[in-house]
Amino acid sequence: MTGNRLDLLSSILEEAGAEALAFFNRLGARKVDTKAPDDFVSDADRAVEVTLRRLLERDFPGCDVLGEEYGGEVGARYWAVDPIDGTSNFLSGLPFWAISLGLIEDGQPVLGGVIAPVMGMMAVGGAGDLREAGLSLDSRPAASPCIGMGRNTRWPLAERHATEALIVEAGLAPRILGSCALALMLVATGRLAGYIEPRVGGMWDCAGGLALCRAAGVPFRYRAHPDGTVDVAAGGVLGLAPIGW
Repeated sequence: MTGNRLDLLSSILEEAGAEALAFFNRLGARKVDTKAPDDFVSDADRAVEVTLRRLLERDFPGCDVLGEEYGGEVGARYWAVDPIDGTSNFLSGLPFWAISLGLIEDGQPVLGGVIAPVMGMMAVGGAGDLREAGLSLDSRPAASPCIGMGRNTRWPLAERHATEALIVEAGLAPRILGSCALALMLVATGRLAGYIEPRVGGMWDCAGGLALCRAAGVPFRYRAHPDGTVDVAAGGVLGLAPIGW
């Protein structure tokens, strides 16, 4: 049953990825609004979320959806959807953005997938089954020296700098990619040693990547706040930072 669900999820991500890539290849035509300082939304974000909702209703009928752009009321089982995670990168013509889908059941990410269309990378996973597409297993390192870090205005600068210092003191290299979903996919597939970001914007940013980490057997922690933001940490960073959650 899990295998069939992963096939369906792969198909959804590929279709949405093709649509998003077409928007990316015509950046000059994009219509952009500002939701908050350093937080942008484009017509591409909205259109891709509509497509994802339609495809999820087709292949996983009756399941609630929580999306970054159109919200949603959720119960014990729902999809967390981010149509373009890394919109600032997207609008800048940078390849570091991704589409993320994660199925949450009783508060836990159990099935998910992330696609980075420009980079030609995709992974889907659930129930201990992780599948990679566009990623060569021969290119997976024995051990990555890099730790991914997030950046948002809700994470105090002093705390972020202190975390970065801990990473450097451990002999590792911090990297800020600008997409939580992309970074978590890279953790799950062994390209990053870990990832940390307190106060990520919402479950849509991290649910897909956390499901991939679970499928890959990568340890992770997350904590949702009443305002919907989420603290996220995965992989080797768990032994470095005084997370306390």
